[in-house]
Amino acid sequence: MVVYKYKKLIGDFINKAITVEDFERNYLNSFKNETERIDNALFDILNDVFEAVDCYWHECLPGQETDFTISEQQLRNEVSEALIKLNNLLI
Repeated sequence: MVVYKYKKLIGDFINKAITVEDFERNYLNSFKNETERIDNALFDILNDVFEAVDCYWHECLPGQETDFTISEQQLRNEVSEALIKLNNLLI
């Protein structure tokens, strides 16, 4: 099921098994090229992660985030929150 693919990728990032660059590249590629049907609740969570990844900028420092750029720390926080939401989905 598609949710498990994203949970693994997010978990690998949160646990620092992959770099932020690898997460960014793999997540954007997976989400943009997803072929499986995704229900609205799952899409909303995954799209929030997509938007966070899109806002991530490697030169942004914690505390310097704006509406358009976030730090790695903020990205990790938002992705961690998304994983909690994914774990609470009844799929």
